[in-house]
Amino acid sequence: MQFKKIAFFTIFFSLFFVACTSSDSKKEEELKIEDRNNFKLTTTEAQTLNITKTENGFIFEDLKGKAVLVNFFATWCPPCKAEIPHLNNLREKYKDNFEIVAVLLEDNKSNKEIKEFINEYKIQYIVTNSIQNGDFEQAVGGVKSIPTMFLYDKNGKIVQKYVGIVPEEMIEIDIKKAIK
Repeated sequence: MQFKKIAFFTIFFSLFFVACTSSDSKKEEELKIEDRNNFKLTTTEAQTLNITKTENGFIFEDLKGKAVLVNFFATWCPPCKAEIPHLNNLREKYKDNFEIVAVLLEDNKSNKEIKEFINEYKIQYIVTNSIQNGDFEQAVGGVKSIPTMFLYDKNGKIVQKYVGIVPEEMIEIDIKKAIK
């Protein structure tokens, strides 16, 4: 009986003290927080877009000096398809100071399928098909309906959020503000 008590207390204390050491768990927690603030989205052209969350928006490391319109879309969405020519026009008109990043919100789409979609609809801007697309979508606050777009100025600060299809002229007014 005495042996069982000693064995029990020995096991109990060793588990208690092992579980209470938090240096490893703090490091893991810090990594998780950093992962929620840094995103690497892969484009259909196998390029990586490095994005960092800030207090007021996002810094698009690879697009510094440009205003960025992030377009959350799906290939099956009729309004998403309808806005493509307007987005192409805006991208062409402001290409020196402005970029569009389309973030696919569909799982299990191959790059081949997305490239066929890009060719069919003549998309002239960046499209991402990445495992982190969903994480990035959550980081912007979640997307309840598509298309949803977020416009960020050259410093990564949010300028405007658009839900649904928006007239080209409305977006253009905001782009002019974002590239100043």
